[in-house]
Amino acid sequence: MLILQGFYWNCLDDWWEEIAAIADEIAVKGFDTVWLPPPSRGMNGKNSMGYDIKEHYNLNSKFGNKKTLKKLIKRLHHNEVKVMADLVLGHMLGGDKEWNPHFEEKTFTRFAESDFPKNHQHFCHECGDCSSRNSFGETICYYSDDEYMKNELINWASWLKNEIGFDSFRLDNLKDMRWDFAKEFADHFRDNTFMVGEYWHGDDRILEEFIDHSQINLFNFPLYYSIKEMCMDPFFPVQSLEGISKKNKVNFLSNHDIERDERDFNRDAIITNKELGYAYILFQDNPAVIYWNDYFRYNLKDKLDELINLRRNSEDQPLEIVTLNDDIYHARRGRYNLIINNAYDDYYYSGLTVNGRDYEIFVQD
Repeated sequence: MLILQGFYWNCLDDWWEEIAAIADEIAVKGFDTVWLPPPSRGMNGKNSMGYDIKEHYNLNSKFGNKKTLKKLIKRLHHNEVKVMADLVLGHMLGGDKEWNPHFEEKTFTRFAESDFPKNHQHFCHECGDCSSRNSFGETICYYSDDEYMKNELINWASWLKNEIGFDSFRLDNLKDMRWDFAKEFADHFRDNTFMVGEYWHGDDRILEEFIDHSQINLFNFPLYYSIKEMCMDPFFPVQSLEGISKKNKVNFLSNHDIERDERDFNRDAIITNKELGYAYILFQDNPAVIYWNDYFRYNLKDKLDELINLRRNSEDQPLEIVTLNDDIYHARRGRYNLIINNAYDDYYYSGLTVNGRDYEIFVQD
């Protein structure tokens, strides 16, 4: 699976129409899935990227409305491209004030949306059922009021699939969410819906534990951080990449949070030699994500097209490691070979020169 992250932070207004205009190109280039930002209306309305979710069933947003969203999805489906919804399941913002007897004060926990109303009993109130560390907005309590929020969030996600047309889900901020809720949510869709969760942590053991409990695929943050070191440091031991678990993981090199101007987000961005990282992740068996800016805004499109073609042409062949050491990663799939040289010095293989801090693709006769 090759996923295009179909947005960046503070992307243009009427974004659904922007993507629809290039749906044919997205399909031709070889993307299987487009990951869209949260479609529901946020607290900041037309200025919202959707992560400050306020009204679940209201699809009038910065990106467009229900009509333009369904038109976009239909256009992508016509091109045999699936569509991934970004789901915010841990918090809400923008509620009206109401008296909250649990805290004996007023809180912003009244959401009057007719299809999915909520009040103080549906948010964390020290009932013992909340284990979230979410510090953004009102933390959802999934199991109070006869599991109201759990059931209604499942109903909402089902509506996004059945009525709007989404095929798969990206689950936001699982790190601050109860794993048992995450598993129950995923169990409802597991038979026919691909899901990947964001658990932002660099320790592979932590991610493996969450995967074991929830049975949800996760973005491979440990691999991302190691690849970042490789791209930035010619002395990074390339062979260590093979020691990072890739089972039930989705590989990526950037996203809307990593590359943001505000606060400290940009500190994690890969700012040099990113093509080395893409060469590695696009040759693996795992699903992989290409970030919108890397493909459409930065000067990487030609190299990414080359790597996508390599992936498409060789993906039915098993991956075999030929050479692996501190400097060199040489792998092949059938006749298709990839050599990554992370050292400063050139590397020579069977008459081929691989420049330092570069990669080469070649096809054997």
